[in-house]
Amino acid sequence: MSFELSVDKLVYGGEALGHHQGRTILVERALAGERLEVEETRSAKGVVHTRPLRVIEAAPERAEPPCPYFGRCGGCQYQHLNPETQPLAKREILRETLRRIGKITWDLDIPIHSAAPWNYRNQIELKVARQPDGGTALGFFESQSHHVVPIDSCAIASPRLNAILASLRSDEWLQRLAAFTAIELLADDRDERAMLTFCGAGAACKDEALAQACLAELPGVVSVAVERARVAPGSPPGARGRGEPRPRVFGQPALSYHAGDFTYRISPGSFFQGSRFLLPELAAAVIADANTAPPPVASSGALALDLFAGVGLFTLPLARRFEQVVAVEAGFSSAADLAANAAAHALSNIRVAREDVADFLRRFAQREPDLVVLDPPRAGVAAGALKLLAGLQPRRIHYVSCSPPTLARDLGYLTSHDYALESIELFDFFPQTYHIESLVRLVRPPVQATA
Repeated sequence: MSFELSVDKLVYGGEALGHHQGRTILVERALAGERLEVEETRSAKGVVHTRPLRVIEAAPERAEPPCPYFGRCGGCQYQHLNPETQPLAKREILRETLRRIGKITWDLDIPIHSAAPWNYRNQIELKVARQPDGGTALGFFESQSHHVVPIDSCAIASPRLNAILASLRSDEWLQRLAAFTAIELLADDRDERAMLTFCGAGAACKDEALAQACLAELPGVVSVAVERARVAPGSPPGARGRGEPRPRVFGQPALSYHAGDFTYRISPGSFFQGSRFLLPELAAAVIADANTAPPPVASSGALALDLFAGVGLFTLPLARRFEQVVAVEAGFSSAADLAANAAAHALSNIRVAREDVADFLRRFAQREPDLVVLDPPRAGVAAGALKLLAGLQPRRIHYVSCSPPTLARDLGYLTSHDYALESIELFDFFPQTYHIESLVRLVRPPVQATA
């Protein structure tokens, strides 16, 4: 049964919110101020989810989605909103989420960093599925589903990745892919070379033949990995359980990625940012103090901790500013790449700790580090780790977040434990999607001496 709905605002997750007959309604592909005819699809936790049937009154910001898969493929949520307005909408969503979850009211400016809104992704994960007719589907999951939508190209993926996808769409390649469940593609900073990781069961005896075909036939592919085991859900990127086999790698053992003044080795299974245009800008902002005359003055001091360090995107530039940097990374592949990247740049003041952040903080005894950089996964920082971190009393904390809800939760804790928000910046890493990358700087005010 359909009904008319007036939309109040966009909310985190890509949907828009309205109310009808006392019920809270969420609708996809709608904009604030619009009136639509919608149809209920499901109800959960007192919220009714709907899909739009027609737009009765359109917002002036509405745009025609250029991608033929928009509305079916679950990768994008905002192609119906013009690219210039998207980061402004995300800024308000970030403010509202901080206020609603973290009880944090931030009325000061939130600078926006943005870049090209299309073909920006340097990595994608293609899903592989059997179709009812026995064929193979290659594409992305449908929204709220594990049904694979076959695609010929992706409007937000880089040209190199789209060229590889076009080759994989041939009948011959689809037959080769049928035994796998997913293919991870990563392109370098110049969008010239790429690394592929095949995930799934398959026949191990055919790994080398598959890899050699990729290296010979797929444009720009220089490294191929075949991963037979997948880690448990929620594990950090690159993490593997004891006894799980590492991927077999053919061609080059890793991909080289240049960002700012540094070149990073990225091996199969290692974590790296998925947007190729704003990485140097983000890295520079992470090591900079806020509220200084532009250009910002970089932080410096005796000790910095880089928690959830990945392959060292922030660790390496931090090492140019601090006497010692301790980088903590639980993932086996990421930690190995981090150590190799530090050695390649002769940064002997970096110590790599391959362990869980909470375990590291439980044993780390050096109080009041000058700076702690946090770049956790979407789940944010575990409550126990956050408590241990606050106990160390770092002078500054720079928190890089890809999830406003968990950021708001964690900031709520830190601001209740003597930390003050100094600045918030938004990096629109993922245009056309609801994802919001942000950088929050916090400072612990000096303790006032008593008379």
